[in-house]
Amino acid sequence: MLTLRLRLILLAIGLLALAPATAGAVTTAQLEALGGKPCSATSAFTCVTLTVPLDHRNPGDGQTTRVAFAIRPAGSNSKGLFVTATGGPGSSGISSADAYFGNYPESVRRRYDFVFFDQRGIGRSGGLDCPKATASSTTDAASIEAGTIKFVNACVAELSSTRLLPYIGTSQTIEDLESLRLALGGPSVWLIGESYGTQYGQAYAAAHPAAMKGLIIDGVVDLTLSGPDFWVGAAGAFEHDLDMTLALCDRRAACRRDATRSAGRVYDQLQARLARGPITVAFPLATGRRTNRQLTGDLLSAAISGELYGTYGRMMLQRALAAAGQGDLVPILRLAYSDASLDPQTLKPIADPSFSNAMYYGVDCRDYAYYSGTQAERSAAFLAAATAVDQRFPRIGGLTFLSDFPCLWWPGPAPDPTRPAPLVNAGIPTLVLTATADPITPVGQARAVYSRLADGYLITTTGGPHVTFGRGNPCPDNLVNAFLATGTLPAQRETACPGVNVQPYVAIAPRRATSFADLKQALTSFDTQLRYTPEHRYWAGDRPTGFGCGVSGSVRVTPTATGERYQLSRCAFTSGVTVSGSGTRLSSGRLVLNLVVSGRWSEHVRFVQSYDGATLTPL
Repeated sequence: MLTLRLRLILLAIGLLALAPATAGAVTTAQLEALGGKPCSATSAFTCVTLTVPLDHRNPGDGQTTRVAFAIRPAGSNSKGLFVTATGGPGSSGISSADAYFGNYPESVRRRYDFVFFDQRGIGRSGGLDCPKATASSTTDAASIEAGTIKFVNACVAELSSTRLLPYIGTSQTIEDLESLRLALGGPSVWLIGESYGTQYGQAYAAAHPAAMKGLIIDGVVDLTLSGPDFWVGAAGAFEHDLDMTLALCDRRAACRRDATRSAGRVYDQLQARLARGPITVAFPLATGRRTNRQLTGDLLSAAISGELYGTYGRMMLQRALAAAGQGDLVPILRLAYSDASLDPQTLKPIADPSFSNAMYYGVDCRDYAYYSGTQAERSAAFLAAATAVDQRFPRIGGLTFLSDFPCLWWPGPAPDPTRPAPLVNAGIPTLVLTATADPITPVGQARAVYSRLADGYLITTTGGPHVTFGRGNPCPDNLVNAFLATGTLPAQRETACPGVNVQPYVAIAPRRATSFADLKQALTSFDTQLRYTPEHRYWAGDRPTGFGCGVSGSVRVTPTATGERYQLSRCAFTSGVTVSGSGTRLSSGRLVLNLVVSGRWSEHVRFVQSYDGATLTPL
């Protein structure tokens, strides 16, 4: 029997489908009829929660779930729905809706009804996650198999409900989007998918070709690959990017000088040490004190894999490895904590409402099958394959390949091992965006998908990050925006966009004050280290934070309406240059610090740093 609420929803869908106002444009009245409300006090989007079948393959059983969408109507001249499928799997599209929307020019914003969503189980569509289990697994020293089983059991136990787990694969969630489309009167769909969103976009296009008018996939997954084949490709791409990052450090004079030897040698020696066991590191806290922490192979892997995703992160990795070359492992730990979402002060998980690790596995473990036989046989096959991959790609390949190892124990029915047919997308223009240095969805996958499309356009960035649109490179951005605004397709089927592999290197702090010619140079270096400390550089800027300085002391950072405010307590990044005081940095980048300096210099000064240079005046 249908519930009263479900009947009302179905009635609303039927009435809206008949309403003439829905011909191609979402209206405020439609959203109100669906119970829409502002997503937040400052959001441009209206949030709608639809009741949909729990199992779209068996809707007659009457079981339902609720899925949240964020919609921003364009007006009566809309071309239809422009849907963004974000990455992961496990990310909340709604949490990024306003930021992503702001990246588009007005010529695009006024043409479409923008749609973002939280896939079932994620964010407003269930809020299932296991941050405690995830944090514990990062620092657990158990064997691979035992640690993985422990993580899966702890993660599932931490979930508020397991009811959704059999029904959160991509084949189910694309039907939630189709339910929204029908509820809005059946408008046409343009869809952009990034990373995992390319899986979602391809699956939706294959299932509902009549609805699709345009598809953009960026950081492309080749759905025809099996799970093991996908991860072999990713292992090779991560290894390539790590090798490239290390080699570029060697070719940059400042990086090579900071590392004291080849960056590759630094990495390999560190990896070999960690293979023998954890390394104890005196880690600086926001109190100004230090505490003993353990750097493990898993934490090194978290830092390496996390920072390789983008050109900026690769530079931050170079800096951390250069410091390791001098015997300082703190920067590696700082990056590891950031990439593992651990509070560096407490090692407790950092709440991230925009992403769910549990739903990453929830979706991936429904979408991909791994080996056959008993659970023990499948585990043995997975580990044997990982060993073979590790021999081919010894720096990071094996651990990359094991990314979906938890799927062997993840609860739910066995996934179908049959892979989807290649997407042809006849009659639907499809832009395929990729980067040659993409570590997780290698360029070869994008080229394979493009080669099978009936109307495909390949846009390849040299170097670049994982996912290229909206990341500051005008070449892919302009091509995508032209397609969306006016329907203009790239002039040729294959376009090469310039890009970089690694951002310019920023030197780490000299070890001693005698390296500086004068105090102004010393304080300029101090400002650089302050800005590039990972806890500060990757800070969200939404609440006060603090961290320990490299040599001694601490910093407190507080957000302000115009930038940020600093409180410095005996902070030193170079021995012999210790500062205390306070100051501000404006959003424009201008820094003003009133400081008491001790060590090589004993002075009370005002230090001002801007794009015009630095000034130093006595106080």
